[in-house]
Amino acid sequence: MPGLLDNAVHIRPTLAIGSLLVATLFAAAPRLSSATLKAKLWSDGHLATDEGHEVFARNADAVQVGDATVAENVEFLTKTLSRFQNLATSAQQSIQSRHEKEEQRLKDSISQASNANVKMALERSVASNKEALEETQGIYRNIASFSSDMLSMLKKTSKSGTTCDQLYCGKHASCADTFQGASCVCDEGYIGLGQECHAPAEFAPHLLLGENAAQAADIHVASFDTNKVAVVFRDISKGNAGALMVGSVGEAGNLELSPLEVFTAPGEKAFAPVVAGTDGRQIAIAWRDDQRKGNCRLRAAVLGTSGVRGAEMALSWGPTMDFCTNQAHKMSIQSFPPNRIMVLYSDKAKGSETATESFGNSMLADISSLGNISLLGNFRFTDSAVARLETTKVSKNGFVLAARASPATDDMNPKASVEQEAMAMYGELVGEDLVFDPNPVNLEPEKGQVWARGLSLIAPNTVAYAYQDASKMELKLAVLDIDPQTHKMKVVEDPSTFQKGFSPYVSMLSLPYSASDPYTLTYYQGEKSAIASICAWNSGRQQLQNCEDFPWLSHKASSVSGVAVGEGLPTGDFNVSWWVFGVFNAWIQMD
Repeated sequence: MPGLLDNAVHIRPTLAIGSLLVATLFAAAPRLSSATLKAKLWSDGHLATDEGHEVFARNADAVQVGDATVAENVEFLTKTLSRFQNLATSAQQSIQSRHEKEEQRLKDSISQASNANVKMALERSVASNKEALEETQGIYRNIASFSSDMLSMLKKTSKSGTTCDQLYCGKHASCADTFQGASCVCDEGYIGLGQECHAPAEFAPHLLLGENAAQAADIHVASFDTNKVAVVFRDISKGNAGALMVGSVGEAGNLELSPLEVFTAPGEKAFAPVVAGTDGRQIAIAWRDDQRKGNCRLRAAVLGTSGVRGAEMALSWGPTMDFCTNQAHKMSIQSFPPNRIMVLYSDKAKGSETATESFGNSMLADISSLGNISLLGNFRFTDSAVARLETTKVSKNGFVLAARASPATDDMNPKASVEQEAMAMYGELVGEDLVFDPNPVNLEPEKGQVWARGLSLIAPNTVAYAYQDASKMELKLAVLDIDPQTHKMKVVEDPSTFQKGFSPYVSMLSLPYSASDPYTLTYYQGEKSAIASICAWNSGRQQLQNCEDFPWLSHKASSVSGVAVGEGLPTGDFNVSWWVFGVFNAWIQMD
């Protein structure tokens, strides 16, 4: 087949019994413009299951920026006092030297002076110099003495005589020098007595569905209408049918989901479903009905059309529409205001009597108030075969797509080809047309085998691109800039490795940002746990820096999808939740 293979990796542990759908909430209300990003993700869950298939939700305090903790205040005070003490000691020595030189200069002038009045004035200056020296030294002695006394009090050991060097603190706790001595204090976002710190009860794993309700795979999640969330997946327990849950996120970050609903016809399968929602409370789901040679299907629904109180999450479905055939790859979907849907997909057409042409295609459609789909047109975005499509919105109508594409011919040298394993392209909705920049950016123009990938908007006209370089088994991250006038993209941070090894998924979240403090959030599968990698983006230097990795789940996941829920404010303040849903291939019992 002239198209590309997905190179999908299916993890099947020896002890795997079923699949587990877990939802993790990252909640925060930071001031990014005035505080340093601090990420705290917890990984000690208690998941109790039996032989059935259960769906769990998990709530975790993830990215927090706020007031300093007691330990941080004490540490700051200790460092400040030490600096005062060092400054006072250094100043005493420096002033002594300067006054001695000044006194010697005055004495030399006295010996050379012939006028009695001049000598008298110079002698008074010598006396004044000594008085000033003694007064200044006294001030610095007081500063040094005060600092020393305060440091001694802060560094006193506790009643047991232990110090932070000797004191062991439990997980999610740090040792702090307090006025009572050294003690363990729970990290921000955790509660407990210091030795045993844990997340609040509301962040504990909780059951989303009843026991034996679903066996999930191919999960995808989207947010819409400010605080709504839609989750779709393939339910293996129901013959690979397509399943959907719709919910809303409250101000406290709590998620309320509607009952599980099957969106496929009886006996129909839904592989790699993707979902998007509109501001008009419509949702659209695209999927293929077979693993390798499936038909592309699209179905839409509208929330809360009955007008019945308490039925705000009830769905009114429209008919299913087919729009391509012989499909083997995951599609990508995006919404545009007020009620339009775009689907990007790999397509095929007969190029001649014996050959089949593979290319990248897109469709644009309207969704009516009854859930009916009206096709507005198809728009080819590349003549190359494509797979592993991902998109992120960069403006109201603008977006960037990422794909693995077949090699392209070099315009400057027709005999040479350019690898498009990590391709990025700008696109935009203009009227009733989808317009694509014909000059994509290729992050790995000379290499092959780039697998999973993710995109995120990290600052105005700035996009991060993370991917799995399978040729070296490395995870890489690059940053691209979009010209606000021409929409041409260029690489401003070359791909750099942030993790070694293989991950079945590499995804990113587009998070609310402030112009002064943008950052990236990439999540992937680590060696033993699911990892979130956070990097600050220095817009002035156009450089990623201060990257840190945090385990957010202590189990391996085969399918993960995340979404940001909430809106940033012009001041840089925001109240946002980030939900990450994961599918696990093993049952876990932890006591």
